[in-house]
Amino acid sequence: MRIKISTLFISIILLSNSLHAQWSDSLKIYWLEPVEVTSQKLSLGDYQTPVEKDNLSSLLNRNGFNLIRKGVFFAQDIYADGFKKGDVSVVVDGERYHCACPNRMDSPLSRVNPLELESLELNKTAGNIQSGLGGKVSFHRAVPLEPISLKAGLSGSSAASQSFDGSLSAEGFNQRLSARYSAGLPYEDADGRTFKDLYGYEDNFRYTLAEATFNGSSSVWKYGATFTYTENVSFPYLKMDERDNKVISTHLSYNENKIYFNYTHHVMDNDLRQSTMFMESIGKNLTIGAVGNFYDFYFRNWNLDNVMIMPTMTLNNNMMPNVNTFYGAVNKSLNFDKFTLSGKAGVSYQTVGEEERLDFYKSLYPDAEGNRWFPVFGLSANYSTSLNEDWGTGAIIEAASEAPETEYLFIAIQRPMTNPNWSGNPTLNQPVRGTVRGSINYQRIRLEAFATQAWNYVNLTNKSLGMKPYTTYENVNAYFLGLNFGFEWKFIQLNASYTYAQNTTNDSPLSEIQPLSISTSLTSPAFYNTLVYLKHTYNDAQLRVDELLNESTTPAWNRIDIGAVYNASTFLISLEVENITNALYYQHLSYLRDPFASGSRVFEAGTTVRLNFRLNQML
Repeated sequence: MRIKISTLFISIILLSNSLHAQWSDSLKIYWLEPVEVTSQKLSLGDYQTPVEKDNLSSLLNRNGFNLIRKGVFFAQDIYADGFKKGDVSVVVDGERYHCACPNRMDSPLSRVNPLELESLELNKTAGNIQSGLGGKVSFHRAVPLEPISLKAGLSGSSAASQSFDGSLSAEGFNQRLSARYSAGLPYEDADGRTFKDLYGYEDNFRYTLAEATFNGSSSVWKYGATFTYTENVSFPYLKMDERDNKVISTHLSYNENKIYFNYTHHVMDNDLRQSTMFMESIGKNLTIGAVGNFYDFYFRNWNLDNVMIMPTMTLNNNMMPNVNTFYGAVNKSLNFDKFTLSGKAGVSYQTVGEEERLDFYKSLYPDAEGNRWFPVFGLSANYSTSLNEDWGTGAIIEAASEAPETEYLFIAIQRPMTNPNWSGNPTLNQPVRGTVRGSINYQRIRLEAFATQAWNYVNLTNKSLGMKPYTTYENVNAYFLGLNFGFEWKFIQLNASYTYAQNTTNDSPLSEIQPLSISTSLTSPAFYNTLVYLKHTYNDAQLRVDELLNESTTPAWNRIDIGAVYNASTFLISLEVENITNALYYQHLSYLRDPFASGSRVFEAGTTVRLNFRLNQML
């Protein structure tokens, strides 16, 4: 999603008086209409924040959450307090969107349509339904209303990033139809270098995103369908790009009980690159689920085929061999004034449909089987209280266990020559974590500290069979220690996060851990419906790396953004300049050890100028 910082600051200004009340023992949900504020009892580990169109980066980079950007603006993945990827569930009104790509080009975040969303919940607790090992990100759709209204958004950028993004939504009589179209070129870095200059592309290829959504409601019934199409999305972090991705989804709910279906057809190849070898992967993922207030059931089928064509040979890989997952869990919460006890329990069963693929795993793991059962559970005990009108505190202790990710168990890739084969480990044990988290709040200051011990955490490892190297997975023990700090006063907002993680099995730093990050925003008072803002982002150097996995250090960097926003009753105009100093930098999580990682550090965009227009008109 395109980074739109301005809408966040508008909400801060318009809601500044409401934010002051009872922050120590309540959380605020900020709706799309910033005059509405609803509060609820604090559940420590939860954080709820406004959702506006195309500002997911600004919204999610807080309280220990961060985004991992792998391609253009809508190709992002999630990170929270050291956990990442499938460790953190992403759901839209309870609907799970599983990836058809093991490199997570089609991350669940890319399935989110901000135009139809109303609120966002960031949750780190283990006892909630649908929470992963590291928590959950929940998006909530707005229910279509009776009055006829029109919403529209136009965004264009220039300088280092050239793009167009247009969206339109019409609703009335409790029905809503929305559409979105986005196109652009891969961005340039601060030195004016393109993807073609830096990463071996034949040209800077234009990407396209198109989306159409219908949602409706009638009494206690809700229903909807979505179709999304993306084309030629460049992923310089990887050796292949998303050439074609189609997603179709439908849902139907009665009261709080929902059934849903989504299907993804994903094609990635390296035909946009300069290469003597052609690689292509075609993935298909089907998810059918049922979810309610206390239960979550789904069936998933995932099949992915890969081909590598070289002048002297051709390799065909059944990379995800028709794997089926059956999952079911229930949960229960008990509230005792300031104390809350919640828990979930369930089971996950995963099985390989193409049993002949077992021979590939057995070369490394002779005891490998084509099906695995895993019990899943989560239990959290939370206490929160207001000491007085200024001070509040809370503490939580929790334990959780989830099944290993499907690709960790069953991915299978044979690669040519000295390139390592990539093998899942069907003998993995399921990871278990225990966390103690505490928080103290004084007026608008919030400090959170946590300590997590993870047993059987899944990590990469290198092995060999004869002269052939392999990259595969192993269970390790690790711990995570961290701080999250938030401060807000009048026109100043500051967020800081730091996580220290250690692999105790190998006595080395745990890989892929975000360094210290600090974001500071200064926003002017509103003057004739206009405000300006200045934002500074600092990421410290990351010197704690796993050398066994060839992870390299990352230097510190600074970025400054400025903007001006005019907000009238029915429309908004903003002019933003991101990275105004044209800093040359890359993020630590820009190099990911996926099956087709390029090994390249990917620089972020140079100075980018963006003009935005949004309309919200009742007819």
